[in-house]
Amino acid sequence: MANILVLIVAVLMGLAGSVNAAGFRLAEQDAKATGMGNSFVAVADNASAVWYNPAAITDLEGTNVSLGTVMVMPSMEHKNTNGTTDKIEETTHIPPHFYATRKINDSMSLGLGVNAPFGLSTEWEKTSATKYVATKSEVKAINTNLNGAIKLSDKLSFAAGLSYAMVDATLNQMNPYVANNEIILEGDGHGVGYNAAVMYKYNDKMKFGVNYRSKVKAKLEGDLAFSAVFTGQVKTELTLPDMLQIGVSHQCTDKWLFSAEADYTNWTTYRNIIIKKKSDGTLAIPGTISVKNWKSVWAFRLGSEYKYSDTLKFRFGTFYDNNPVKSQYFETRVPDTDRVALSVGAGWNRGNFTVDASYMRLFFIERTVDSATASLDGKYNSAAHLPAITVGYKF
Repeated sequence: MANILVLIVAVLMGLAGSVNAAGFRLAEQDAKATGMGNSFVAVADNASAVWYNPAAITDLEGTNVSLGTVMVMPSMEHKNTNGTTDKIEETTHIPPHFYATRKINDSMSLGLGVNAPFGLSTEWEKTSATKYVATKSEVKAINTNLNGAIKLSDKLSFAAGLSYAMVDATLNQMNPYVANNEIILEGDGHGVGYNAAVMYKYNDKMKFGVNYRSKVKAKLEGDLAFSAVFTGQVKTELTLPDMLQIGVSHQCTDKWLFSAEADYTNWTTYRNIIIKKKSDGTLAIPGTISVKNWKSVWAFRLGSEYKYSDTLKFRFGTFYDNNPVKSQYFETRVPDTDRVALSVGAGWNRGNFTVDASYMRLFFIERTVDSATASLDGKYNSAAHLPAITVGYKF
């Protein structure tokens, strides 16, 4: 009984089945970057640099704004050991992104970004084998990031910023002790973090970029009704991972640009979840400590851009992403596995107006689970389509 409560609250900040980045991270935050396989830290030549590498905004003239979404269309199935198959309800998620930059003078710039770097949702059938672990999971996480950047020399720029993350979640599961009864948990919370970035121009053709974002400790509060066991307000803490991107880009010819990136996510911050009563800080139910012990992982990305003309460019990308969930801590809300992605994209501009579009396809490696919990055992397969569009304007 205690484990069920833990499994619900453990996902309060986004372990709701994200399928486009390891764990519950949403790495895709701009259509152009997505078209290049997210290998963008050493490119970052549009307003989304606020997120990918804010040090690069010193090279953006005037005021730049962009608005768009990288849509996520996931599919996921669980082939049970008894021969049946459960699937999530297929839907389209539309997390938004907005960026704005302003050049203050020849050496200083400001940048503002609002996006959704963690979250999404899944909904397993109420008759599924894992219905007592999760049915509907829906998380809305919005991150607001303000940056200041300075050009230290013609070759080197530096940026630093602060982030404020807000979360709202609804998480359901069937009650194993009351027939045809669904447990519903609603909660919200917030946290603050910081970031720093560097862009270095080795020469006219080659650039190096580094972007670091700190971990964010979010304090969460919610309402839980769990039959006769406990009804009332609960609280917990969840630490989002710190992230590091290191990359290089090279303008090989007037037509071709290539980039490579190593992307590190420190998932060791996700160790355990402790659920307490909001009123007195005692455990909501004795023994409600859920051990996660995720591992840190790397993703390796490659991207390219071909300049067809002054108004039209084509992009291509790929990456390999490791999953952080150890076999002994596997859970149905994050049936994670290693994955490979392929992406294509195009950018069109006329005057101060730009439209970027891309498409990414995620290929997941099948994962077989053989644990002490029979309902979780079986084979898990996932896939996702990620169409994206971002519209930009320069003032």
